[in-house]
Amino acid sequence: MLREAKEKEKQRLAQQATMEPTAHYGVLFDEFQGLSHLEALEILSNESEAKVRSYLASLEGEELEAAKKVLIAIKAVFLSQGSETQDKEITKDARDEFITTLTELLFELHLAATPDKLNKARKKAYVALEAASLSTSGDLEENPPGQTKEADDEIVEMQVTEEKSQVGEPERTETRRTETVEELYMLSIESLAEVTARCIEQLHKLAELILHGQEVEKPALDQARGLTNLTNTMCNEVSSLSQQFSHVLTSVGSDKKAEILNPMVNSVLSEGCNSTAYIQDAFQLLLPVLQISHIQNHGLKTQD
Repeated sequence: MLREAKEKEKQRLAQQATMEPTAHYGVLFDEFQGLSHLEALEILSNESEAKVRSYLASLEGEELEAAKKVLIAIKAVFLSQGSETQDKEITKDARDEFITTLTELLFELHLAATPDKLNKARKKAYVALEAASLSTSGDLEENPPGQTKEADDEIVEMQVTEEKSQVGEPERTETRRTETVEELYMLSIESLAEVTARCIEQLHKLAELILHGQEVEKPALDQARGLTNLTNTMCNEVSSLSQQFSHVLTSVGSDKKAEILNPMVNSVLSEGCNSTAYIQDAFQLLLPVLQISHIQNHGLKTQD
């Protein structure tokens, strides 16, 4: 799976070679350790799959059929993932509900994995969106007196850049980051890559907890449904982010020629699809992990 992901990224980089400035999603996704977590998750998945096959090979007759029936039922839930993903109207309440929903789903899974890093990455992305939205109406350039120092500080704090800002010039840095369509395009790709990487990290953490955490009392089928809902929530979020960035990008670049603006907008939407694909791939890697966890827990109970 990782070979395919890297090969696809090479092809994408070749296709983007003529576009300036260029924002390489795959490179950024790797820098945010998205590929590292995906690779670690794939290793856990392969090891779990080998254990599942070994376990099934040790069974015969009715025991084998009964075990297969349960494992196939878990797989059926995983195969249904994506059927509930849908485009929703984007509101501030919907933004605020994401982390609440995610935390509730994690609690229902009986797994102690708080989404702190994911929440921080999302917050940074939305601060960038709001800053860009303000720049389209001229609020940033005019620096209205109604804008509070706290709002300025939050924008500066959340926008992490490669170069350090000079002390005493936060407004200048903020404006520079959002005043051109090219910079907003690159920020859009960076935000999608970071949020997606944090989603993969969250799923990797869940896999480790399922395998090595405390004994889980929740039935495997219920866990499979919970993981499906969690993944759909993540996919809907990155899809929403890509749409919002594309809308703001269109507004900021309203004075640009179509041949310059359209490739950027299309690229952001394409990377939104790429983000959901990464998350869905990571989710599918959880299947053998959950199956072997069920086998181990069932084995523990039958020995008591």
